[in-house]
Amino acid sequence: MKRATLEATDENILGLIREQEKNNDRNQEIIEFIEGLERIGENKFISLDARWGEGKTFYVRQIEKTLEYQTLNYFKKEAGGDENIQDELEKLQPYFKGTELEKQIITHSYLPIYYDAWLYDNHSDPLMSLLLVISKKCIQQINTTRAKNLSERLGEIASSISFGLQFFKGSQISIDGQKVINAFKDIDILEEVKTAEELRVKVKQILNEVLVEQAEKLVIFVDELDRCRPSYALEMLERIKHYFDDDRIIFVISVNKEQLIYTISNYYGNGFDSTGYLNKFFDINVYVPPVKRKKGNIYSTYGGCRYFEAMIKTFSDYYRLSLRDRLIYEERMAIIDAAKSNKLIDDDTISGICASIFVPLIVILDMKDIEEKRRFINGESNIFEKFEDLEEVSKLYKSLGWLEKEENQWKDGKKKVEAVYQYAFQNNANAIKSAGLEINQLERHLKEMCIKLSGTIKDDRPKEEETN
Repeated sequence: MKRATLEATDENILGLIREQEKNNDRNQEIIEFIEGLERIGENKFISLDARWGEGKTFYVRQIEKTLEYQTLNYFKKEAGGDENIQDELEKLQPYFKGTELEKQIITHSYLPIYYDAWLYDNHSDPLMSLLLVISKKCIQQINTTRAKNLSERLGEIASSISFGLQFFKGSQISIDGQKVINAFKDIDILEEVKTAEELRVKVKQILNEVLVEQAEKLVIFVDELDRCRPSYALEMLERIKHYFDDDRIIFVISVNKEQLIYTISNYYGNGFDSTGYLNKFFDINVYVPPVKRKKGNIYSTYGGCRYFEAMIKTFSDYYRLSLRDRLIYEERMAIIDAAKSNKLIDDDTISGICASIFVPLIVILDMKDIEEKRRFINGESNIFEKFEDLEEVSKLYKSLGWLEKEENQWKDGKKKVEAVYQYAFQNNANAIKSAGLEINQLERHLKEMCIKLSGTIKDDRPKEEETN
């Protein structure tokens, strides 16, 4: 079975660009984002907001790769037989050929830089690691005669900045690029640069060298900032705002703003205006567009058990799962459905129908509310009260009701489900009788079977004993 989530490798990012063209949804959003970048003529800081797991990394990296391809395609493909440029174009062409992204005309050349802030979270100075990533991207491209001068100048400028050689391990660096690396050794920026203004000049020099040789605009995507140490995240914002005020530079910072505001509040204290503080860094606030799901998705594969399918969707919506969590949840449900040991879930028996509720519920509680899961398994939960007005739950209750009036059917069905729960998870046989059911209608080991299917471990200990 395929994994529910993909790693953000170049291959996966580019492969999805090609696949997305079939639906023309995400690719169209990338086009619109780039159209927005084309309209920006000055230094801007853009916050790209979404909850963790909703596809921020794939979205910004697809924009990064598209800008890279479009710049190569429209501005550098006639670069006098430059083999490096032609090689890069040939690598990217299969992914963009025939897509709307290939047809988009840009009027500026771009140098897109992707910076994973969390990767450098242990670094003492975010400015240094960011400049490292920018320089490293340029070094990877300096295999031509025209680029040799760039490496010389970068080497001279970098002689006053300490980056740390370890970040270049694993990179394929040209001979000219080695001069830049050599300049990074054993230099302390605090001793070489005495004032913030001197540092500002040094940064400006580096950016000038990069932009003059590479592109008209530098677009820097800062990702995973909300996962970093509070001090690092805040210093990153302060540094880029202070040292990158250049009209040729656009920052796109993908972040869960709600989480970052919470982090700032914890760092400075609850009385601090975290929202106002964060907003001062951004000129434009946008949101990651939600990914449109294909028709005929995973819900249609659950062996035709309509109650099981309905409960999975209902619980996904109720708990507002992020895209990532939803895919993981669906994968777990598909594994359960395909398991040879699954002889429980069906639409025909009272045990099978109740298991269609219990098993998806245990799995999602394991993901979203571990304490409620413990209560549910130990027979202490009143969670059904939360779901009684949900459409699919109401339909299920009505289908189990035997009384004539519709409102009574709903009550009767709800009573049956709760009685089965009380019998299976509380060992309460009286509940079954009061609901008009017979014990011989139920699976003898319903609780154990539900727990086994959900992949969780039975835990009957009271909460206060768990740490003993």
